[in-house]
Amino acid sequence: MKHKMKSFIIICCFFLLLGACQSKPKGYVIKGMFEGAPENEWVFLTDLGQKVYYDSVQLKGGQFEFRGKIDHPELRCITFFKNPAQRLYGWSNIMVVPVFVENSTIRITLPFSELPSKAEKSVPENLRVEGSSSHDLYAKYKERVIPFTLKYDSLFEAYRQAYYRKKGTEDDVFRYVREMDAIRDSTFAIGVEFIRQYQASPVALYIAKNLRVRAYSRAKAKQVAGLLPETVKATSEGQQAVKALLEQPLYVGDMLPDFDVLNTDLQTVKLSTFLKKGHYTLVELWASWCGPCRADIPHLKETYQRYHEKGFEMISISIDDDKEAWLKAVKEEEMPWIQVYGANGKSYTKECMKLFGVSGVPSCVLIDKEGNVLSTNARGGWLNEKLKILFEN
Repeated sequence: MKHKMKSFIIICCFFLLLGACQSKPKGYVIKGMFEGAPENEWVFLTDLGQKVYYDSVQLKGGQFEFRGKIDHPELRCITFFKNPAQRLYGWSNIMVVPVFVENSTIRITLPFSELPSKAEKSVPENLRVEGSSSHDLYAKYKERVIPFTLKYDSLFEAYRQAYYRKKGTEDDVFRYVREMDAIRDSTFAIGVEFIRQYQASPVALYIAKNLRVRAYSRAKAKQVAGLLPETVKATSEGQQAVKALLEQPLYVGDMLPDFDVLNTDLQTVKLSTFLKKGHYTLVELWASWCGPCRADIPHLKETYQRYHEKGFEMISISIDDDKEAWLKAVKEEEMPWIQVYGANGKSYTKECMKLFGVSGVPSCVLIDKEGNVLSTNARGGWLNEKLKILFEN
């Protein structure tokens, strides 16, 4: 009897262990249905920027399936290209469904006709993502943020019409700028509060890595990093989040970095030699081949003429690789302020780009009378609104 009881217990334990092993997912399975999708077209599992391709499969009856395993939950994209031959051309050509993937069975359904492009900010009404608790939390975060994002886009279009097309007054421009800044602050506050509420979640780490902390201060960045538990900071993902928060090259409140530049005589000088103590200075990164950079020059000339005599300076740093093209553009544009050339590196990898912590041009920072960064978004209406406060109020 004892032998039979012992055997029974062993068998029970075996099935309990087997059940436990079966219930614990070994990886992820993403089962998708895009009703009405074209037959045999390819759909991809990518990162957010469509630079990393994890998997691909052909659509069959609108259905697709991805299988794999990840070390930690992370945001990926179900990606479809309207024109596969032009994958890198235009966000409207790239159709994406962001999904927080974790090692579970995840089901996604959406009519193919509602598949959003990368340029769209709202979430399709009929999108259903089930089986990922991380995605449920991400969806909650997006639900809070998207109304602000859509409002910002609407305001930016109104600003663009008023500032660039002169379909509004200067007061209109400044009102739009202030409202957009208020939305930026609200979005930032939502992100910080979400991190506070869900400190140990992968979504909190995602938000932390994407917060625009450089537009505030190093002190603010430290405050946000302090919300993350030590156990989370010890993980690889936690370390990445802390690095993104605390190791930006340039924050508001920092001293402007100094580095070598070439003057128009192609002599090497330090950028600091052009800074005048007691003056506010706009430092701009641009290139002769950058259309938006050159389109802004007439507006910058107006701003320079308006405030130069009151103590405002400007320095344009070119990231051109071709020095002759830079000098030619300087001559053509007849800009009356200081023109220099980024001496070290090439194009987007130049030293000046790295020290400013930016990846594109035009990029501008406004420096106060002591050489500290006042704004990392000092261009157009934002620059003029700030200068009016500094010089006229």
